[in-house]
Amino acid sequence: MWSTRMKNQVNRWLSIARQLRIPGTCELCLTQAGAAGFLCDTCLQTLARAAHACAQCAEPMTQPGRCGRCQSSPPAFDYGYSSFLYQPPISHWIQAAKDREQLVWLNRLAWLQAQHPPPSVHQADALIFIPAGRKKLLYRGYNPGELLTLRLGRLLNIPVLTDALEKTGGRDQRGLSAQDRKRNLRRSLRAGKRTFCGEHLLIIDDVLTTGATADAAARILKKQGAGITGVWSLSRTPRN
Repeated sequence: MWSTRMKNQVNRWLSIARQLRIPGTCELCLTQAGAAGFLCDTCLQTLARAAHACAQCAEPMTQPGRCGRCQSSPPAFDYGYSSFLYQPPISHWIQAAKDREQLVWLNRLAWLQAQHPPPSVHQADALIFIPAGRKKLLYRGYNPGELLTLRLGRLLNIPVLTDALEKTGGRDQRGLSAQDRKRNLRRSLRAGKRTFCGEHLLIIDDVLTTGATADAAARILKKQGAGITGVWSLSRTPRN
């Protein structure tokens, strides 16, 4: 687990690197960037990924299979997959995109996510994002999850459905306990204007934490007629 002191030190390093960085060089080591355009191939390979993860909720594990929680109380979504772990520098880049309006990172993060898709990604009929509440959308001016999903859809040539779910309000999910997240979502997330007939839908998220948001979305989509629902997140936090 990263301490506050270590996180602050990494933030200082990243800030200095950004100030010194020449276009076309790596964000992390300042050498020549590779295909990503902002990372060299070596640094790209060092981004934290789980060696094994639960096949349903994507929680990091020591071996393949399904975690105990999913075996005893499975979520509504049929499978889960995370491209990276929620650790620096991925976590800092997500925060820059969501909280500091550095929208260039949404394109970069979408590119990174597309490099490590779930095996069944091209079996999906469409991508789904979690809508933002009106208050949050007015405050921020954009929905990071929507922009990330639209970019992924273009990169992978998969349709994105913008009207499958609706958000009526609710609190920010960050900082809430698992139970509070579920209660918050029951009040705020609801079905959109779509009906389905057995489609395979893939829910996109930037950070998968407790899985409550994806679980609520999958339940709604299945009530609308979806057949298979998966969740694909850019990053995964270890579940407490």
